[in-house]
Amino acid sequence: MADKREVEKSQIEKFLSWDRKKLFRELDRYYGASSPGGRRASYRVKGKGRVWFNEALPKLQEFVCGEWDYEARKKDPELQDQVGLTLALADALSSLLERNPFPTGAQVPAPLVAAMLVQYELERLCGQVDG
Repeated sequence: MADKREVEKSQIEKFLSWDRKKLFRELDRYYGASSPGGRRASYRVKGKGRVWFNEALPKLQEFVCGEWDYEARKKDPELQDQVGLTLALADALSSLLERNPFPTGAQVPAPLVAAMLVQYELERLCGQVDG
C-alpha cells in the first residue's frame, strides 16, 4: 500500500497536468461535497469554487508571500521542481485551509489549492518578475 506522501504526490502530479478550467471544476466538486473527494458537484455549486478561490486569493497571497516567505524558499534545491514546490506549499497551506473551510463546511483540499497557486505562478503572485 502506498504511503500518504506518495498518494499526495500522485494527486499533485495529476492536478499540475490539468488546465485552470478543470482545476476549478474539481474545486467545485470539493465545495459541494460533505466530505473531501465526495460526489460530483451539483448545478447548485457550479462556479462556487472559482468564487471562493478569488475571494481567498488575497489571504492566500499574504500567506504564501509573507508568512511562508516564497521569496526565500524558492532558492531551496528541494523546491526547484513543481511537484516538490507544490507538496511543500500544500503542507504549509493545510492548517490555514483547515481553519477556513468552504461555506458549505466541506474541507478545502490543500494539494489542489497549492497546485492552483503554482500554476498561477508564484512569481507573479508575489510580485517578483525577473528581467
